[in-house]
Amino acid sequence: ALVPIKIGALDLAVIPIIAIIISAEVMGLANGMLTGLFFGLVSFLNHLVKHPSVLSDIFVKNPLVTFLPRILIGVTVFFVIKLFDLLWNKIESSPKYQSKPIKKNAFDTAKYAVGSLLGVITNTAGVLGFIYAFYAGTELSSGTAISGGFITAIIVSNSILEAVVCTILVPPITMAVKKTLQKSTRKNSSPAITNDNSNDHSESNDSEK
Repeated sequence: ALVPIKIGALDLAVIPIIAIIISAEVMGLANGMLTGLFFGLVSFLNHLVKHPSVLSDIFVKNPLVTFLPRILIGVTVFFVIKLFDLLWNKIESSPKYQSKPIKKNAFDTAKYAVGSLLGVITNTAGVLGFIYAFYAGTELSSGTAISGGFITAIIVSNSILEAVVCTILVPPITMAVKKTLQKSTRKNSSPAITNDNSNDHSESNDSEK
């Protein structure tokens, strides 16, 4: 949020949005919401201190614009993942799956891609929707009035590219993070199993004595 990705005249808040999405997909609802809240706080401070946009006054004055859409990213993504998991359980238990199995990796890729896309749409709809609802017709410091055309221009120039980037990048990153966490969990649990086995052997030896 402090250092958005710049492509020409575009400012893309891709990195924090990706962080929120992955947090919700990997760590769950609470972590996704907290990450979104942190993004909103950093965005608020950025607009307060640096004033980087003609919309900065709105982001500073209205917490609905700054915080709520970012928190809702995690909510949307979490429940999309839950719905896909329920769908996978139904697919696995169906007779058709036994004859024509679907690859789990392909399903997970689609799951995380859809979650990412809807997460970005939640942020875009929330931020721009609230701006239009509260400030339609307001003239900005640049002399431009907030209108349907103004909102559409932001969607076309920024939001679509954000959605594409997040939808492409998030699935492989999420799957890699999950694999890493699973490996570390196995490594942490294996010594305990070994110790339990050694304790069992020592107990059996003691009993034989």
